[in-house]
This record gives sequence, C-alpha cells and structure tokens, in this order.
Amino acid sequence: MNTLLPLLALLLAASTPASAQVEPKSKKGGTAPEGQRPRDQTPSWLMPPVSGPNLHYKTFDSKAAGEKVSYLLYLPPDYESTTVRRYPVVYWLHGIGGAQTGVPTMAERLTKAITEGKAPAMIVVYVNGMIRSSYVDSADGKTPVETVTIKELIPHVDASYRTIATREGRMIEGFSMGGSGAAKWGFKHTDLFGSISIIDGALHSSDDTTSGKMAESFKTIYGGDKERFAASDPWKLAEKNADKVKGRTTIRIVTRTTGLGGANTKFHELLDRLGLTNEFHAIPDAPHSPNPLYDGLGERNWPFYVKAFKAANLSK
Repeated sequence: MNTLLPLLALLLAASTPASAQVEPKSKKGGTAPEGQRPRDQTPSWLMPPVSGPNLHYKTFDSKAAGEKVSYLLYLPPDYESTTVRRYPVVYWLHGIGGAQTGVPTMAERLTKAITEGKAPAMIVVYVNGMIRSSYVDSADGKTPVETVTIKELIPHVDASYRTIATREGRMIEGFSMGGSGAAKWGFKHTDLFGSISIIDGALHSSDDTTSGKMAESFKTIYGGDKERFAASDPWKLAEKNADKVKGRTTIRIVTRTTGLGGANTKFHELLDRLGLTNEFHAIPDAPHSPNPLYDGLGERNWPFYVKAFKAANLSK
C-alpha cells in the first residue's frame, strides 16, 4: 500500500475543521468510493504519522490488540533539558473519523502557553480511538480500545516517561466522540483520572440507541445490547459514581450554542443537580471542530489546567 497518499491528504487537511470531509483513500491507495466519510474507513491500530513541534509518533506492543498500537506524544519544551522533573499527563481522545491532523495546532498553542507561564508544563498523549470506537471495547472483541488504553497504554506511558503517575496527575480530555469518551472514562475510572475535560461531547444517552446517528454504532459497537451500552453511558456513570467524584475531580464542559450544545448543556445541568462542581463554557457560532472551540475559549482555557494539576504539582 502506498501510505504516502493518505498521509499527504491528512496533512493537507491540518487546517481544515474536523467537521469538513477529507477525501479518504482505499486500501490500494486509490480514491475511495465517492461520498465515503472518514468515519467509514477501515480502522487501524497504526494511525498515519503526524509531525509538529514537540510531537513524537510512538508505538507500543499491545497484548489486547495483538499488534503494535500507535499514539502521538507531546512532550513539554523543557522535557529534554531536565532529567528529574516529572509532569502531569493529559490523555486526549479524538472525534469520530480518527484524524489527528489538528494536533500540531494544539501543540503550538500549548507550547506558547507553557512558555509564557499560562499553562503548567504537561505531557499529552493523543490516543488512537480506532476511528469510531466510541472508546469502549467492541462487542465482537475486534477493537478493545478501552482495554488497550486503560490497562496497557497508561502503564506504558508511566513506565516510559517522567510522569506524575497518580490520579491527580492524569486528565482525560476529548472532542465529540472523544468528549463522550472522556466522560465515560472519567466517571467510570475514578481512581485513574483526577480531571475531566469534555469538548463538545457526543453525549448520547441510552434513550438514543435505536434512532438517528446512534442506531448504526449501537449495532456494530455494542452488538445491539442495551445493557452493554448502559454500562458505558456517561449519564448513568455520572449518577452512579457521583460520590466518588464529588470534591476530588476537576470537571469542565466546552461546547457550542448549536448542534451538540443542547446535550452538553443538559449534561452540565445533570452534574449541577448531582452536586458536581463543573466549569461550563458555550462558544457562540463555533463550528464542530476542536481548534475553533479552543480559540473561542482563548485565555480562559489555561486556568483549568492550572487548577486541575495543582495538587499533582504540589505533591510531585
């Protein structure tokens, strides 16, 4: 397979909103059928390399996947010049479609903020979500994304880099499908993550399983099993584990005023009813794409990370 063609297409799309369609390629390197969406491409445990400042394309051997799995790693500007300092880690989950082409822009924004003292120095791990996994283990066992990340990738990162390997030193953050994934993992694995950042999350509830956009994934990812879906429903997980989160987890929701903004606002209201303090931002007129949402936050973005990692930095 000629891997350069799909890679070039992805790189050229780096400045394109995530909601825009990128012409996918077939396995043989030709053009895929007209109208095929990125979300319909065949998932791979090895995503195309993406380069940028302070970014490193990495792989590790996964027993659960049965092969090597890729991830993108952001190291803070002073990582190589220091030999003792340890850093908190953000695990960042991409949206449906799987492209990580917007990551270099995120990395540039973060490097500038760290250099200017606005954000704490941190490591960011951009997770391979297998295009449309919803960040759960699929019912057919073919894409165990949750197991690969939670049980293998996190221990691998802690063993390989100078991390603050505590819940206070870990944040789960994601956009769209990844925003929902951040809510799922943050409210489920309360012993692992001390902070949760949901960026325009696709916060579908159990009531949505048989209609609209959820119908297809409900069948292919969850095997049509409502109990399986409910076990990873962020709404139910927040209610179930509210006492494990209350007063010890830093939470924020960033969304639009249209589209998924309604679901995100309702999730924010649910957290309020549960007594879970959360930071909420609605960005007017923002497209469904992570970088414009971060741009809309502007300088309001960085205090969240400062607050989230304050305890980790004090205890390192």
